[in-house]
Amino acid sequence: MRKSYDKVSNIHEMMDHLEELIKNSNQPKIENEYFYMNHEHKELYLSLRSYFSESKSNPSVDAACYITAIPEIYEHVNIFDYIFPLDWVQKDGKLSDEFKKLKPHMQYIALAAAEASNIRFNTRPALSLGMDYWNIEQLKVFWQYTIIRRKNAM
Repeated sequence: MRKSYDKVSNIHEMMDHLEELIKNSNQPKIENEYFYMNHEHKELYLSLRSYFSESKSNPSVDAACYITAIPEIYEHVNIFDYIFPLDWVQKDGKLSDEFKKLKPHMQYIALAAAEASNIRFNTRPALSLGMDYWNIEQLKVFWQYTIIRRKNAM
C-alpha cells in the first residue's frame, strides 16, 4: 500500500503540471502539449479551431472545440450547423438527439462543458455525475478542458 506522503506528493506534482500548462497556454503551439484521447482528437480539435476562428481569442470557444472534437462526440454532431461549438447539446431547451446518442461518460463530459458555458438543464450537475463515473482518461480530458477554458486566468 502506498504511503500517504507519496500520494500527496503525486497530487502536488500533478497540480503543479496543470498550473504550468495554464501559465504557458498562450505560447505558440501549446496545443501540442495538450492531452488528447488519440491522434484523431487532436486533428479534429485543430480543424474545429480553424472553423471557429473566435477560438483563437476566446478560451470558452476554444475549450468547447476541444470537447466537441472528441471523436466519440464529433461523429454524432454535424458541427457546421451551429454557431457555438456546444450548441448541439440542446435543442429547444432540451437535450438534443445528438447528445442522447452519446455514451453516458461522454454525455457527462459534454454536459459539464455546456454547464460551464451557462447552458443549463434540469439534471443533476454533470460534474458530480462525472466524478462518480469518469475513468482517468476522461478525467484528463476534463482537466485539459479546464486548462484551455481558464488559460487567460494567469
